[in-house]
Order: sequence, then C-alpha cells, then structure tokens
Amino acid sequence: MVPNKIERLRLGALRQCKHLEIYDIEMILAVAESGSFRGAGQLIGISQSAVTRRIQKIEDVLGVSMFERSQAGARLTAAGWHFATHSRRLGSEFLNVVRAARSAGTAIDGKLHLGLIASLSRGALREVVIEFLAEHSGVELTFTEADRGELMALMSHRIVDVVMSAGAPPTEYGDMILLTKEQLYIAVAEDHPLAEKCSVRWRDVQDMPFVVGAVEPGPEIHDYIIRRVSDLGRQACVQEHRVDREGIMNLVGLGLGITLMCEHWRGIRYPDVAFIPLEEDGKAETIPFSLTWRPENDNPALRRFLSLAREVAKADAASSGPW
Repeated sequence: MVPNKIERLRLGALRQCKHLEIYDIEMILAVAESGSFRGAGQLIGISQSAVTRRIQKIEDVLGVSMFERSQAGARLTAAGWHFATHSRRLGSEFLNVVRAARSAGTAIDGKLHLGLIASLSRGALREVVIEFLAEHSGVELTFTEADRGELMALMSHRIVDVVMSAGAPPTEYGDMILLTKEQLYIAVAEDHPLAEKCSVRWRDVQDMPFVVGAVEPGPEIHDYIIRRVSDLGRQACVQEHRVDREGIMNLVGLGLGITLMCEHWRGIRYPDVAFIPLEEDGKAETIPFSLTWRPENDNPALRRFLSLAREVAKADAASSGPW
C-alpha cells in the first residue's frame, strides 16, 4: 500500500524525532530562559560555541529556525516559541512518569496484602511490620486471617502477597524463608498446679485435657499436641471448640483445660492465664515460622518487605544460635 500524504508527513516527522535527544530540548529551553547562547552555556556548564553548534544542529534537523540572533541575545521565533512551550510541558509530564516509576520501584506507595496464621501482638513478624511502616509509610497494608489452604489459594491468585505461618510449607506453594523460631508455652489457669513452675515437659502434661480452636491455628495445634504426646506412648485428650484464640484463652482461664501456644501470642494479656515455658532435656522447645510468596509476584512493596524480613531473620538466627 502506498502511504498517503498525511502518512508520509507523519513518517517524516518520526524520522526527524529520531535525530533529537532529551539534551537538545534542554538546550533550547536553556537558551529561551537565559535569552542568549552564552547564558545557556553557563546554565548547562558548557561553552558558548558548543551551545551554538548544538542549536544549529537542531534547527537543521527540524528545518526551521528556533531563535532570532542579535547583538542583544537570542529570541524565540514563532516556531521556537511553540516548540519550547510544548517541550516544557512534555518534559514535566516525563519527569512525573519517572517519579511515579521510581516511587513504585522503591515501594514509596502501593499496596501489600499479608496473610496470617499468627498473631501480631509481638515477635519477629511484628518487628518486620513496624520497620516496614517506618520506612514505607505510603504503602497501604492489609491483612487476612484464614486457614492455610485458603491463604495459599489467595496467594496463588495474587490477592495475598505473602503468608506468615508455622512450619515450613511445601516448596510447591512458592518461595519461602524461615523468619524465626519461637518458644512454645503451655497456657494454664493461674490457680492450676503447674502455674508456679518455671518450666514443664510434655511428660508433665501428657494426661491433662487440652483445649484448641476449630479454626486456624487450632487444627495445627491439635495435630502437634497429638504427635508429641503420642511420642510418649500416650493418647492425648484434646477437646475442640468453635471459638477463636481469645475464646480458647478464656476457657483456659476458667480452668476448662490447658493449651499450647507460641511466644508471639504472649503479647496479649488474658484473664487468669499463666504461661509456662515448654522444655525437653533442658532445652526450650521451639517451632519455626516462615514467610511464603509466589516468585512471579513483582510487587515492589513485597520485595522491600522481604528484604526487611531477611534482615530480621538473620538477626534472630544470630541471637538464638544455630537452627
């Protein structure tokens, strides 16, 4: 197909643009603002002759004079005025685009959605969130608490960016880092016979009734208790209730059973509940907590969050010894 006249003009204009650079626009605006080639050279930091050669090159490419030269200086021609006015506007818009891209790349603004099977009352995850908010106050943080399966599904569909959970999820869910290992505690009523002990072993609680929630992390706690008591050759007594963590702690405070909990849940005070460290062979019993995310998720806020998380994980590992 033979291009028509308008198309030929458009193609010709595009070919001319290929020979111009951002620096050329800066040069024209500098001459326009200073009113002379010498003043433009001082603004940009080059010689007057370099400015003259550059303006001549631009005028040759465009096929029109940008300035009227005289002993008094340089004045924009009608074409030059039109070019400078629109170039300044385009330059401003370009800078806004660049700033927006840099803001996104450094997580100055944006959104980050965290999935939780944990508490933010204390611990390593709370520390990461606090540091992230301090460094990236413009990022909107949202949180979802759900069971592991639902959170992993939300993460696969990019509704959730990263999931904090106990243990080390299978690698098919995505990439993962171990954030911390937390001390385990037995929660009992304050008037319970174990309440005054400095620590307890599984053997001390193997015959006692446990209470757990029916929603996360209740099922995981249930399975952990069953497994640890079974290791002693006993059958654990675990009663499940359709209440959340606060509800379970209220049942413990009422003397209706004991339960297992992690360090980060101790950031909340519960009525008439005491926490006793769980130990085996003189060593604190701990459980790992990990962060999981999809490797294809290119959310800049997620990258910054993970960077902070790695720093916290490194510091936590250094302070607590080998994992």
